[in-house]
Amino acid sequence: MTIEWILLGVFIWLAFTSEAITGFGSIVIAVALGSLLFPIPELLPVLVPLSVFMTTFMVIKFRSDIDMSLLFRSILPFMATGMVLGIFLLEVLSSDALKSLFAALVIWFAGRELYKMYRGIALKQKPRWWQPLWTFFAGITHGLFASGGPLLVYSLNSKQVPKAQFRATMVSVWFGLNCFYAAVMFSQGKVQPVIPQIFAYVPILALSFWLGHSLHKHVSEQGFRKLVYWLLLIAACAMFI
Repeated sequence: MTIEWILLGVFIWLAFTSEAITGFGSIVIAVALGSLLFPIPELLPVLVPLSVFMTTFMVIKFRSDIDMSLLFRSILPFMATGMVLGIFLLEVLSSDALKSLFAALVIWFAGRELYKMYRGIALKQKPRWWQPLWTFFAGITHGLFASGGPLLVYSLNSKQVPKAQFRATMVSVWFGLNCFYAAVMFSQGKVQPVIPQIFAYVPILALSFWLGHSLHKHVSEQGFRKLVYWLLLIAACAMFI
């Protein structure tokens, strides 16, 4: 295994630890850092199956915390529709241009939310169309980069979901969407060449879960939200650079 693949393993450890803490961030952080080493289309066949492994365990472990109504009524229908469009766009649009646009959008969102939190600006109630529209956009970015988390967080940021339910519901979203995404890539023959790398990284997921879950239990609700936005900002800056 080359030094690039070893460094990717370090990035995967950091990224999936963040998912164990917050319920998202695994692929967006791994893509942001891993894209410094590999093109995004080469990363996704490794990262998406790893996400399936991680989220399968987390869905089983935290199934009692899943907000089923939020998941099946407000998230999955719009995310799934957007993801299909995103997978199509990945084949016809410039990956570098899309990556820069996506990173700039996340920097704006995360920076804006952190500013509001540190200034004590209260969240305003959003109109009814807000959450479905941004959840659909989150699906598009998930199809493009397997990284719909930032915009999904944006779409849900006025709902004030408790941290345990937030994490469990988010990982349920990634489990459902990434099972489908992994099946698509497998049918395209993109997963088979990297199966050795996928299984080599699986032990890292166990370490990530242990560390991330330990940290999750010691983070307050306010600290949890700040951590989510700082992770988004750092990952997006790395991707943009």
